[in-house]
Amino acid sequence: MYEFIAQGGIVMYLLLATSLLAITIIVERLWSLRVSVVIPVKKIQAVEDAVRAGNVEEALEMCKNNNTAMSRILWVALKNRGVKRNIMKEILEEVGRQEVAHLERFVGILALIAAITPLMGLLGTVIGMIEVFQVISIEGVGKADVLAGGISKALNTTAVGMAVAIPTLIAYRFFEAKVNRFVVDIEHHALYFVDLLKGERG
Repeated sequence: MYEFIAQGGIVMYLLLATSLLAITIIVERLWSLRVSVVIPVKKIQAVEDAVRAGNVEEALEMCKNNNTAMSRILWVALKNRGVKRNIMKEILEEVGRQEVAHLERFVGILALIAAITPLMGLLGTVIGMIEVFQVISIEGVGKADVLAGGISKALNTTAVGMAVAIPTLIAYRFFEAKVNRFVVDIEHHALYFVDLLKGERG
């Protein structure tokens, strides 16, 4: 294994570093983009029940003690409950944009890794092929085993680059879709809560 990595030279080490970064981001996003962390349905329902019962201070306290994206949005809505409906919507849209930016954190880096790792692998292969041609200029083309070994080494980085890029791209698309679903759910809950505060829902 070490020999395989060493054959790729500095490009291979860069590919390994980017793969470790991708794995770290994937694990962190899997942990941070759980439903219980973004939109805890039971806790949201508890806040709504408190508002229906007229216990606004209790609802505020519940939102404050529950550090999730949806709870922070509901807390802002409760704090601004006295403003007009259209103004409250604008306030919540601004808060919502901030929360969405937090949800999308690091996801763009996965797209970047998926884009550059095949190119890095190709660069490693080009460098390896240059070395092969240098060997040919010295040894000639008579030693097929030397040439085959050199070409094999040169292709290692391309293989690793693709191996890093494919799962990283899949992870990027997965998290992108997950964030988009969260955005729709957050909008739905926020609008419902605005109606609840304005007495338009029971």
